[in-house]
Amino acid sequence: MLRLPRALAAHPDYTLDLGLVALASLLFRLPWVIIVKHGVVWDSTFYYYAAKSIAAGNGYSILGHATAFFPVGWPGFLGIAFAITGPSLWTIMVLNLILWSITAALAYLLGRRLGGRAAGIVAGLIIAVSPEMTLYVLRAYSEALFIPLLLGACLFLVWRRETPTLRMASLAGICLGLAILVRSTAIPLPFLLPLWLLVRNPWRESWRSAVALCLVSCAVVSPWLIRNAIVMHSPLLSTNGGYTLWIGNHLPPQPGQRRPHSWAIDSVHAEVSQNSELTRASFSFMVHHTGTWLGRVPHKFEALMGWNDSPITNALRFQYQPDPRGRLTYHDPATLTGAEGTLIRGALDNTWIFRAWHYAFWILGGLAMLLALWRRKPAAGLVLLLVGFWILFHSFFFFGDVRFMISVAPLVAAPLAWMLVETAASAKKGLALLR
Repeated sequence: MLRLPRALAAHPDYTLDLGLVALASLLFRLPWVIIVKHGVVWDSTFYYYAAKSIAAGNGYSILGHATAFFPVGWPGFLGIAFAITGPSLWTIMVLNLILWSITAALAYLLGRRLGGRAAGIVAGLIIAVSPEMTLYVLRAYSEALFIPLLLGACLFLVWRRETPTLRMASLAGICLGLAILVRSTAIPLPFLLPLWLLVRNPWRESWRSAVALCLVSCAVVSPWLIRNAIVMHSPLLSTNGGYTLWIGNHLPPQPGQRRPHSWAIDSVHAEVSQNSELTRASFSFMVHHTGTWLGRVPHKFEALMGWNDSPITNALRFQYQPDPRGRLTYHDPATLTGAEGTLIRGALDNTWIFRAWHYAFWILGGLAMLLALWRRKPAAGLVLLLVGFWILFHSFFFFGDVRFMISVAPLVAAPLAWMLVETAASAKKGLALLR
Protein backbone atom coordinates (compact mmCIF):
# COMPACT_ATOMS: atom_id res chain seq x y z
CA MET A 1 0.00 0.00 0.00
CA LEU A 2 1.34 3.44 -0.87
CA ARG A 3 2.55 5.63 1.94
CA LEU A 4 0.45 8.63 0.88
CA PRO A 5 -2.98 6.91 1.07
CA ARG A 6 -1.83 5.16 4.25
CA ALA A 7 -0.95 8.49 5.85
CA LEU A 8 -4.28 9.99 4.83
CA ALA A 9 -6.14 7.04 6.36
CA ALA A 10 -4.08 7.15 9.56
CA HIS A 11 -4.79 10.84 10.19
CA PRO A 12 -8.50 11.78 10.01
CA ASP A 13 -7.54 15.45 10.35
CA TYR A 14 -6.17 15.26 6.80
CA THR A 15 -9.71 14.86 5.47
CA LEU A 16 -10.95 17.86 7.44
CA ASP A 17 -8.06 20.06 6.39
CA LEU A 18 -8.19 19.06 2.74
CA GLY A 19 -11.92 19.72 2.65
CA LEU A 20 -11.40 23.12 4.27
CA VAL A 21 -8.84 24.42 1.80
CA ALA A 22 -10.65 22.93 -1.21
CA LEU A 23 -13.91 24.56 -0.11
CA ALA A 24 -12.18 27.90 0.46
CA SER A 25 -10.75 27.76 -3.07
CA LEU A 26 -14.17 26.96 -4.52
CA LEU A 27 -15.98 29.73 -2.64
CA PHE A 28 -13.35 32.35 -3.41
CA ARG A 29 -13.37 31.66 -7.17
CA LEU A 30 -17.04 30.86 -7.68
CA PRO A 31 -18.28 34.50 -7.79
CA TRP A 32 -15.94 35.25 -10.71
CA VAL A 33 -17.21 32.23 -12.62
CA ILE A 34 -20.87 33.06 -11.99
CA ILE A 35 -20.76 36.83 -12.47
CA VAL A 36 -18.17 37.52 -15.18
CA LYS A 37 -19.03 36.69 -18.80
CA HIS A 38 -16.65 34.14 -20.23
CA GLY A 39 -14.68 34.15 -23.45
CA VAL A 40 -11.67 32.44 -24.96
CA VAL A 41 -8.57 34.36 -26.02
CA TRP A 42 -5.17 33.54 -27.50
CA ASP A 43 -4.01 30.14 -26.21
CA SER A 44 -7.46 29.42 -24.79
CA THR A 45 -9.03 29.76 -28.22
CA PHE A 46 -6.67 27.20 -29.70
CA TYR A 47 -7.26 24.79 -26.83
CA TYR A 48 -11.04 25.14 -27.14
CA TYR A 49 -11.24 24.34 -30.85
CA ALA A 50 -8.62 21.58 -30.63
CA ALA A 51 -10.59 20.00 -27.77
CA LYS A 52 -13.76 20.20 -29.87
CA SER A 53 -11.94 18.31 -32.62
CA ILE A 54 -10.79 15.61 -30.20
CA ALA A 55 -14.29 15.26 -28.74
CA ALA A 56 -15.73 14.90 -32.26
CA GLY A 57 -13.37 12.02 -33.01
CA ASN A 58 -11.20 13.99 -35.46
CA GLY A 59 -8.03 13.79 -33.40
CA TYR A 60 -5.82 16.65 -32.32
CA SER A 61 -6.37 19.03 -35.22
CA ILE A 62 -6.99 22.69 -35.92
CA LEU A 63 -8.36 24.43 -39.01
CA GLY A 64 -8.98 21.02 -40.56
CA HIS A 65 -5.47 19.58 -40.27
CA ALA A 66 -3.41 17.71 -37.67
CA THR A 67 -1.48 19.91 -35.28
CA ALA A 68 1.20 19.82 -32.61
CA PHE A 69 1.46 23.55 -32.02
CA PHE A 70 0.82 23.05 -28.32
CA PRO A 71 1.38 19.80 -26.42
CA VAL A 72 -1.66 17.55 -26.41
CA GLY A 73 -2.19 17.26 -22.65
CA TRP A 74 -4.55 20.14 -21.94
CA PRO A 75 -6.65 20.02 -25.14
CA GLY A 76 -6.79 16.23 -24.74
CA PHE A 77 -8.07 16.61 -21.19
CA LEU A 78 -10.67 19.13 -22.33
CA GLY A 79 -11.56 16.91 -25.27
CA ILE A 80 -12.41 14.02 -22.95
CA ALA A 81 -14.62 16.34 -20.91
CA PHE A 82 -16.26 17.75 -24.05
CA ALA A 83 -17.03 14.21 -25.22
CA ILE A 84 -19.13 13.81 -22.06
CA THR A 85 -20.71 17.26 -21.72
CA GLY A 86 -20.44 18.69 -25.21
CA PRO A 87 -18.21 21.69 -26.06
CA SER A 88 -18.94 24.38 -23.52
CA LEU A 89 -17.13 27.22 -21.79
CA TRP A 90 -19.02 26.23 -18.65
CA THR A 91 -17.34 22.83 -18.76
CA ILE A 92 -13.97 24.58 -18.73
CA MET A 93 -15.00 26.83 -15.83
CA VAL A 94 -16.21 23.87 -13.75
CA LEU A 95 -13.01 21.96 -14.48
CA ASN A 96 -11.00 25.03 -13.48
CA LEU A 97 -12.86 25.26 -10.18
CA ILE A 98 -12.15 21.59 -9.47
CA LEU A 99 -8.50 21.72 -10.55
CA TRP A 100 -7.73 24.84 -8.52
CA SER A 101 -9.38 23.24 -5.48
CA ILE A 102 -7.13 20.21 -6.00
CA THR A 103 -4.14 22.54 -6.28
CA ALA A 104 -5.01 24.14 -2.94
CA ALA A 105 -5.33 20.67 -1.38
CA LEU A 106 -1.97 19.56 -2.78
CA ALA A 107 -0.35 22.79 -1.54
CA TYR A 108 -1.71 21.84 1.90
CA LEU A 109 -0.03 18.41 1.66
CA LEU A 110 3.29 19.92 0.60
CA GLY A 111 3.09 22.55 3.33
CA ARG A 112 2.28 19.90 5.91
CA ARG A 113 5.19 17.76 4.73
CA LEU A 114 7.51 20.75 5.05
CA GLY A 115 6.31 22.33 8.28
CA GLY A 116 3.46 20.45 9.96
CA ARG A 117 -0.30 20.74 10.04
CA ALA A 118 -0.55 24.48 10.69
CA ALA A 119 1.86 25.23 7.84
CA GLY A 120 -0.16 22.95 5.58
CA ILE A 121 -3.42 24.75 6.32
CA VAL A 122 -1.85 28.16 5.76
CA ALA A 123 -0.23 27.00 2.49
CA GLY A 124 -3.55 25.67 1.21
CA LEU A 125 -5.38 28.85 2.17
CA ILE A 126 -2.73 31.04 0.53
CA ILE A 127 -3.49 29.32 -2.78
CA ALA A 128 -7.23 29.22 -2.11
CA VAL A 129 -7.64 32.95 -1.53
CA SER A 130 -4.84 34.36 -3.69
CA PRO A 131 -6.40 37.27 -5.64
CA GLU A 132 -3.76 36.90 -8.34
CA MET A 133 -4.37 33.20 -8.94
CA THR A 134 -8.14 33.51 -8.65
CA LEU A 135 -8.47 35.33 -11.97
CA TYR A 136 -7.02 32.40 -13.89
CA VAL A 137 -10.20 30.43 -13.26
CA LEU A 138 -11.79 32.52 -16.05
CA ARG A 139 -9.53 31.23 -18.82
CA ALA A 140 -8.81 27.87 -20.42
CA TYR A 141 -5.12 28.15 -19.60
CA SER A 142 -3.12 24.94 -19.30
CA GLU A 143 -1.69 25.92 -15.89
CA ALA A 144 -4.90 24.64 -14.29
CA LEU A 145 -3.86 21.06 -15.10
CA PHE A 146 -0.07 21.48 -15.13
CA ILE A 147 0.17 22.73 -11.54
CA PRO A 148 -1.53 19.79 -9.78
CA LEU A 149 0.50 17.35 -11.88
CA LEU A 150 3.76 19.06 -10.93
CA LEU A 151 2.72 19.20 -7.27
CA GLY A 152 1.83 15.52 -7.44
CA ALA A 153 5.28 14.65 -8.78
CA CYS A 154 6.91 16.65 -5.99
CA LEU A 155 4.81 15.00 -3.27
CA PHE A 156 5.68 11.51 -4.48
CA LEU A 157 9.37 12.42 -4.41
CA VAL A 158 9.45 13.99 -0.93
CA TRP A 159 6.76 12.09 0.98
CA ARG A 160 9.52 10.24 2.82
CA ARG A 161 12.72 11.92 3.94
CA GLU A 162 14.92 9.19 2.52
CA THR A 163 15.16 8.19 -1.13
CA PRO A 164 11.71 7.49 -2.64
CA THR A 165 10.92 3.88 -3.38
CA LEU A 166 10.84 2.67 -6.97
CA ARG A 167 7.03 2.77 -6.86
CA MET A 168 6.92 6.34 -5.59
CA ALA A 169 9.56 7.43 -8.11
CA SER A 170 7.59 5.77 -10.90
CA LEU A 171 4.38 7.51 -9.84
CA ALA A 172 6.30 10.78 -9.77
CA GLY A 173 7.52 9.98 -13.28
CA ILE A 174 3.94 9.46 -14.49
CA CYS A 175 2.86 12.81 -13.04
CA LEU A 176 5.93 14.51 -14.48
CA GLY A 177 5.45 13.00 -17.94
CA LEU A 178 1.82 14.09 -18.00
CA ALA A 179 2.86 17.57 -16.85
CA ILE A 180 5.30 17.81 -19.77
CA LEU A 181 2.47 16.88 -22.14
CA VAL A 182 0.63 19.92 -20.76
CA ARG A 183 3.44 22.49 -20.73
CA SER A 184 6.53 21.77 -22.81
CA THR A 185 8.74 24.15 -20.79
CA ALA A 186 9.00 21.33 -18.24
CA ILE A 187 10.88 19.11 -20.73
CA PRO A 188 14.28 19.38 -18.92
CA LEU A 189 12.81 18.12 -15.63
CA PRO A 190 13.10 14.35 -16.35
CA PHE A 191 16.85 14.91 -16.34
CA LEU A 192 17.10 17.65 -13.70
CA LEU A 193 15.04 15.95 -10.98
CA PRO A 194 16.95 12.63 -11.16
CA LEU A 195 20.15 14.62 -10.67
CA TRP A 196 18.57 16.18 -7.59
CA LEU A 197 17.79 12.71 -6.25
CA LEU A 198 21.40 11.62 -6.78
CA VAL A 199 22.76 14.71 -5.01
CA ARG A 200 20.22 14.54 -2.19
CA ASN A 201 21.11 10.98 -1.14
CA PRO A 202 24.07 8.63 -1.60
CA TRP A 203 24.01 7.53 -5.23
CA ARG A 204 24.13 3.84 -4.27
CA GLU A 205 20.73 4.31 -2.61
CA SER A 206 19.16 6.74 -5.06
CA TRP A 207 20.30 5.71 -8.53
CA ARG A 208 17.47 3.20 -9.03
CA SER A 209 14.82 5.76 -8.12
CA ALA A 210 16.53 8.38 -10.28
CA VAL A 211 16.57 6.05 -13.27
CA ALA A 212 12.94 5.05 -12.70
CA LEU A 213 11.86 8.69 -12.55
CA CYS A 214 13.68 9.52 -15.77
CA LEU A 215 12.60 6.44 -17.73
CA VAL A 216 8.95 6.52 -16.69
CA SER A 217 8.51 10.22 -17.43
CA CYS A 218 10.17 9.77 -20.84
CA ALA A 219 8.00 6.72 -21.53
CA VAL A 220 4.85 8.76 -20.87
CA VAL A 221 5.96 11.41 -23.37
CA SER A 222 7.29 9.01 -26.02
CA PRO A 223 3.99 8.04 -27.71
CA TRP A 224 3.28 11.69 -28.41
CA LEU A 225 6.74 12.19 -29.91
CA ILE A 226 6.21 9.12 -32.12
CA ARG A 227 2.84 10.47 -33.25
CA ASN A 228 4.43 13.79 -34.21
CA ALA A 229 7.25 12.04 -36.06
CA ILE A 230 4.67 10.16 -38.14
CA VAL A 231 1.95 12.78 -38.57
CA MET A 232 3.90 16.04 -38.39
CA HIS A 233 7.19 14.69 -39.77
CA SER A 234 8.89 16.30 -36.80
CA PRO A 235 9.59 14.32 -33.57
CA LEU A 236 9.03 17.32 -31.30
CA LEU A 237 6.84 17.85 -28.27
CA SER A 238 5.28 20.93 -29.88
CA THR A 239 5.86 23.17 -32.88
CA ASN A 240 5.57 26.55 -31.19
CA GLY A 241 9.00 26.50 -29.55
CA GLY A 242 10.64 28.43 -32.35
CA TYR A 243 7.94 31.12 -32.27
CA THR A 244 8.30 31.46 -28.48
CA LEU A 245 12.09 31.66 -28.70
CA TRP A 246 11.86 34.28 -31.43
CA ILE A 247 9.40 36.42 -29.50
CA GLY A 248 11.40 35.98 -26.30
CA ASN A 249 14.57 37.27 -27.87
CA HIS A 250 12.97 40.11 -29.89
CA LEU A 251 14.77 39.13 -33.05
CA PRO A 252 14.55 41.50 -36.00
CA PRO A 253 13.46 39.89 -39.29
CA GLN A 254 16.26 38.89 -41.63
CA PRO A 255 16.27 40.10 -45.25
CA GLY A 256 13.50 38.32 -47.09
CA GLN A 257 12.04 36.94 -43.87
CA ARG A 258 8.57 38.01 -42.83
CA ARG A 259 8.01 38.99 -39.23
CA PRO A 260 5.91 36.23 -37.60
CA HIS A 261 3.05 38.34 -36.30
CA SER A 262 0.85 35.26 -35.98
CA TRP A 263 1.05 31.54 -35.52
CA ALA A 264 1.66 29.64 -38.73
CA ILE A 265 -1.09 27.07 -38.15
CA ASP A 266 -2.68 27.03 -41.61
CA SER A 267 -1.16 23.62 -42.39
CA VAL A 268 1.14 20.95 -41.03
CA HIS A 269 3.92 22.19 -43.30
CA ALA A 270 3.46 25.79 -42.12
CA GLU A 271 3.71 24.77 -38.46
CA VAL A 272 6.84 22.71 -38.88
CA SER A 273 8.52 25.19 -41.24
CA GLN A 274 7.94 28.18 -38.98
CA ASN A 275 9.16 26.25 -35.96
CA SER A 276 12.36 25.14 -37.70
CA GLU A 277 13.07 28.53 -39.22
CA LEU A 278 12.56 30.53 -36.03
CA THR A 279 14.42 28.00 -33.86
CA ARG A 280 17.47 28.23 -36.12
CA ALA A 281 17.25 32.02 -36.18
CA SER A 282 16.94 32.21 -32.39
CA PHE A 283 19.92 29.98 -31.61
CA SER A 284 21.97 31.69 -34.29
CA PHE A 285 21.25 35.00 -32.58
CA MET A 286 22.32 33.59 -29.20
CA VAL A 287 25.60 32.30 -30.65
CA HIS A 288 26.52 35.28 -32.82
CA HIS A 289 25.11 38.05 -30.61
CA THR A 290 25.75 36.55 -27.20
CA GLY A 291 26.31 39.88 -25.48
CA THR A 292 23.03 41.32 -26.73
CA TRP A 293 21.18 38.13 -25.82
CA LEU A 294 22.56 38.04 -22.26
CA GLY A 295 22.05 41.78 -21.89
CA ARG A 296 18.32 41.28 -22.27
CA VAL A 297 18.10 38.70 -19.49
CA PRO A 298 17.73 41.24 -16.62
CA HIS A 299 14.86 42.96 -18.42
CA LYS A 300 13.13 39.63 -19.02
CA PHE A 301 13.65 38.70 -15.37
CA GLU A 302 12.10 41.99 -14.31
CA ALA A 303 9.08 41.39 -16.55
CA LEU A 304 8.79 37.79 -15.33
CA MET A 305 8.83 38.58 -11.61
CA GLY A 306 7.20 42.00 -11.69
CA TRP A 307 3.50 42.69 -11.56
CA ASN A 308 1.39 44.03 -14.40
CA ASP A 309 -2.35 44.31 -14.83
CA SER A 310 -2.67 41.81 -17.68
CA PRO A 311 -4.42 39.11 -15.58
CA ILE A 312 -7.14 41.66 -14.79
CA THR A 313 -7.39 43.29 -18.20
CA ASN A 314 -7.45 39.87 -19.88
CA ALA A 315 -10.65 39.18 -17.98
CA LEU A 316 -12.27 41.86 -20.18
CA ARG A 317 -11.26 40.26 -23.49
CA PHE A 318 -13.85 38.32 -25.42
CA GLN A 319 -13.63 36.32 -28.59
CA TYR A 320 -15.79 37.71 -31.39
CA GLN A 321 -14.81 35.42 -34.25
CA PRO A 322 -14.37 31.61 -34.20
CA ASP A 323 -10.74 31.78 -35.20
CA PRO A 324 -8.05 29.98 -33.13
CA ARG A 325 -5.57 32.73 -33.96
CA GLY A 326 -7.24 34.67 -31.17
CA ARG A 327 -8.74 37.82 -32.67
CA LEU A 328 -10.09 39.97 -29.90
CA THR A 329 -12.57 42.66 -29.06
CA TYR A 330 -12.41 44.72 -25.90
CA HIS A 331 -15.25 45.73 -23.62
CA ASP A 332 -15.01 49.09 -21.87
CA PRO A 333 -15.51 48.42 -18.13
CA ALA A 334 -17.67 51.55 -17.96
CA THR A 335 -20.24 49.84 -20.22
CA LEU A 336 -20.60 46.77 -17.99
CA THR A 337 -23.62 46.75 -15.73
CA GLY A 338 -24.84 44.95 -12.64
CA ALA A 339 -22.69 42.66 -10.54
CA GLU A 340 -20.27 42.05 -13.40
CA GLY A 341 -19.51 45.75 -13.79
CA THR A 342 -19.17 46.18 -10.04
CA LEU A 343 -16.80 43.24 -9.70
CA ILE A 344 -14.57 44.09 -12.67
CA ARG A 345 -14.44 47.83 -12.02
CA GLY A 346 -13.74 47.08 -8.36
CA ALA A 347 -10.78 44.94 -9.38
CA LEU A 348 -9.49 47.54 -11.87
CA ASP A 349 -9.87 50.36 -9.35
CA ASN A 350 -7.98 48.44 -6.69
CA THR A 351 -5.10 46.86 -8.57
CA TRP A 352 -2.87 47.81 -5.65
CA ILE A 353 -4.31 44.79 -3.80
CA PHE A 354 -3.10 42.44 -6.54
CA ARG A 355 0.25 44.22 -6.76
CA ALA A 356 0.81 44.16 -3.00
CA TRP A 357 -0.11 40.47 -2.82
CA HIS A 358 2.21 39.64 -5.73
CA TYR A 359 5.29 41.35 -4.31
CA ALA A 360 4.65 40.23 -0.73
CA PHE A 361 4.23 36.65 -1.92
CA TRP A 362 7.42 36.52 -3.95
CA ILE A 363 9.66 38.56 -1.65
CA LEU A 364 8.60 36.73 1.50
CA GLY A 365 8.41 33.45 -0.39
CA GLY A 366 11.96 33.86 -1.66
CA LEU A 367 13.23 34.48 1.87
CA ALA A 368 11.21 31.52 3.13
CA MET A 369 12.68 29.14 0.53
CA LEU A 370 16.22 30.10 1.52
CA LEU A 371 15.47 29.87 5.23
CA ALA A 372 13.74 26.51 4.83
CA LEU A 373 16.74 25.19 2.89
CA TRP A 374 19.12 26.44 5.58
CA ARG A 375 16.98 24.77 8.24
CA ARG A 376 16.97 21.55 6.18
CA LYS A 377 13.21 21.36 6.00
CA PRO A 378 11.75 18.49 3.93
CA ALA A 379 11.10 19.40 0.29
CA ALA A 380 12.78 22.81 0.63
CA GLY A 381 15.60 21.89 -1.75
CA LEU A 382 13.21 20.58 -4.40
CA VAL A 383 11.01 23.68 -4.21
CA LEU A 384 13.98 26.01 -4.56
CA LEU A 385 15.39 23.94 -7.44
CA LEU A 386 12.14 24.01 -9.41
CA VAL A 387 11.43 27.70 -8.84
CA GLY A 388 15.03 28.64 -9.66
CA PHE A 389 14.97 26.55 -12.82
CA TRP A 390 11.67 28.11 -13.91
CA ILE A 391 13.02 31.64 -13.45
CA LEU A 392 16.32 31.00 -15.24
CA PHE A 393 14.76 29.03 -18.09
CA HIS A 394 12.25 31.75 -18.91
CA SER A 395 14.65 34.64 -18.34
CA PHE A 396 17.33 33.23 -20.64
CA PHE A 397 15.31 31.64 -23.40
CA PHE A 398 11.79 33.01 -23.46
CA PHE A 399 10.12 36.23 -22.39
CA GLY A 400 8.90 37.51 -19.07
CA ASP A 401 5.21 37.49 -18.23
CA VAL A 402 3.54 37.49 -14.83
CA ARG A 403 1.43 34.52 -15.92
CA PHE A 404 4.42 32.20 -16.37
CA MET A 405 5.33 32.15 -12.67
CA ILE A 406 1.84 30.94 -11.76
CA SER A 407 3.05 27.46 -12.76
CA VAL A 408 5.40 27.20 -9.77
CA ALA A 409 3.83 29.70 -7.36
CA PRO A 410 1.93 27.02 -5.37
CA LEU A 411 5.28 25.40 -4.56
CA VAL A 412 6.38 28.61 -2.86
CA ALA A 413 3.28 28.61 -0.65
CA ALA A 414 4.68 25.70 1.41
CA PRO A 415 7.88 27.35 2.72
CA LEU A 416 6.09 30.70 2.96
CA ALA A 417 3.40 29.17 5.15
CA TRP A 418 6.02 27.47 7.32
CA MET A 419 7.86 30.78 7.84
CA LEU A 420 4.64 32.62 8.71
CA VAL A 421 3.63 29.95 11.23
CA GLU A 422 7.12 29.91 12.78
CA THR A 423 7.14 33.71 12.99
CA ALA A 424 3.71 33.76 14.63
CA ALA A 425 4.78 31.09 17.13
CA SER A 426 7.97 33.01 17.98
CA ALA A 427 6.00 36.23 18.41
CA LYS A 428 3.56 34.45 20.72
CA LYS A 429 6.41 33.11 22.86
CA GLY A 430 7.98 36.56 22.97
CA LEU A 431 4.73 38.14 24.18
CA ALA A 432 4.35 35.41 26.80
CA LEU A 433 7.83 36.15 28.15
CA LEU A 434 7.09 39.86 28.32
CA ARG A 435 4.09 39.14 30.48
